[in-house]
Amino acid sequence: MTIEHSGTSVAAVPTNDDYRLGADAYSDEQRIAVLAKLEGYLGEQRGRLLGYQVNLSLDGHAALGRFLGFHMNNIGDPFVDSHYSLHSRWLERAVLEHYARLWHVSLPEDPARPGVEDGWGYVLSMGSTEGNLYAMWNARDYLDGNALVRDEVSGEASCRTSYLRAKHPDGNPNAYMPVAFFSRETHYSHIKAMRVLDIPTFYDLGGSLYPGQCPIDVAGTGMPMYNGWPLGGVPTTGGDEGPGTVDVDALVALVDFFAAKGHPVLVNFNVGSVFKGAFDDVQGACERLRLVFERHGLVNRTVRFDPDDPERVSTRNGYWIHVDGAMGAAYAPYLEKARDTGLIDTAPPVFDFRIPEVSSIVTSGHKYPGAPVPTGIYMARAGAKLRPPSDPAYVSSPDSTFAGSRSGFASLAMWNHLAQSSEEQQIRQAAEVLRIAEYTAERLHELSEQLRERGEPWAEDGIEVGHGDHALSIWFQQPRAEITRKYSLACMPLNLDGRRHDYSHVYVMPHVTQELIDELLADLSQPGAFDRSADSDAVRPPLPHQR
Repeated sequence: MTIEHSGTSVAAVPTNDDYRLGADAYSDEQRIAVLAKLEGYLGEQRGRLLGYQVNLSLDGHAALGRFLGFHMNNIGDPFVDSHYSLHSRWLERAVLEHYARLWHVSLPEDPARPGVEDGWGYVLSMGSTEGNLYAMWNARDYLDGNALVRDEVSGEASCRTSYLRAKHPDGNPNAYMPVAFFSRETHYSHIKAMRVLDIPTFYDLGGSLYPGQCPIDVAGTGMPMYNGWPLGGVPTTGGDEGPGTVDVDALVALVDFFAAKGHPVLVNFNVGSVFKGAFDDVQGACERLRLVFERHGLVNRTVRFDPDDPERVSTRNGYWIHVDGAMGAAYAPYLEKARDTGLIDTAPPVFDFRIPEVSSIVTSGHKYPGAPVPTGIYMARAGAKLRPPSDPAYVSSPDSTFAGSRSGFASLAMWNHLAQSSEEQQIRQAAEVLRIAEYTAERLHELSEQLRERGEPWAEDGIEVGHGDHALSIWFQQPRAEITRKYSLACMPLNLDGRRHDYSHVYVMPHVTQELIDELLADLSQPGAFDRSADSDAVRPPLPHQR
């Protein structure tokens, strides 16, 4: 069955029964027919996918099919070849060099002897969630006072596989108890990482140890609270009605409170946040946090990392700044270059390793520039690299990544995509997607006014369009289910003036054309496009603060 709407059709969604496996094998003809059904569905959906941050302009990847006959496994460290010979490390290293240039950090000439400020990283087998989890793990061990890869440990030959934990100093019981800070716009994977790694968030620790002492006033914002601390993250500028950037004043006040209590701090910034595409002002925030770190002794503190030899010390900072650039970290550098060449007027704030406080950055390769499989890049300063929990002779390459076995095909796909475009083409592409995003926002604002003027039911007050500076995301009132499904729109509830509003958003990626945006606008302008009274999800439980 198909759904008709505004002269177009949407393919029926397959069911589990279409692909169920049984005791008997499919014949070649049956199997090919079933796969053709899947291909048809994917092809139909690909043509109008607007709601998610994936680039579907994947020209040239069909040629990679010949590599599916090989098991390419980049197991171990990307800079140390293993005994497993079917890998693509050469391509992985080329991709890492590309992102090191974009993010203004140098890879070491001798990987065995990296400089403290050199970069180190790897191509992810998952998306940025893997990179965020690895960054939080590295940050926790760095701030916990555990031995790093650069630290010399007593009895090194006999304890290469040891996982050393520092003894807490008597003078400050909080010295190795890091606290995590992130905004309410931060991707949900960060909460998962905190749980997996047992890193307390500022509101968990504040509500437990310092009830009623929150240094920021969130009264009247409608934010859910725990013993006087705002749940869900640091407030954003203007709340849910704002652009989605972190409230730097609130962040600095919260970090100052915990740093004064002796806690090291782990701060996450967003560069292209998940729903609003917001760019936190990493550089401006770090300039203000720098004074906090200096005032509370978190710069170049002494850590006694070896429990068997207290004379062995390491000098490191008591903070870790991570940048979740799942969407924007691969895109913003080209906007900066586009501004410098006069193609656009302004660019997002600086976020990369030019800022001395930045410790790690991740981006998702399947979002921007694009890849046919989930992947991404993790990059950090080599001097802060965590000590691998084991040194497996079996594969002869250090187990210095999160996944162990890693997709060699992901590195191949990333390399293949990047190899097809010059820097000038990348710059022009970034400027063009921004132009289409701004065009989309302008046209949606016009549509909102038209709906208001004609008193359209369910949209009498317009459709509350939002678009932040340099963002590729444009959010607006959620339309009815047929339109949401047709364009694969991502949906999310936001709190405006104490009331729940259901929003959807468009994410303008390189595959999105102005013609596709016009098709969406034509559907949204039809009478009843925002009438969700018949949608099964139109009535939902209220948000926590509305109960």
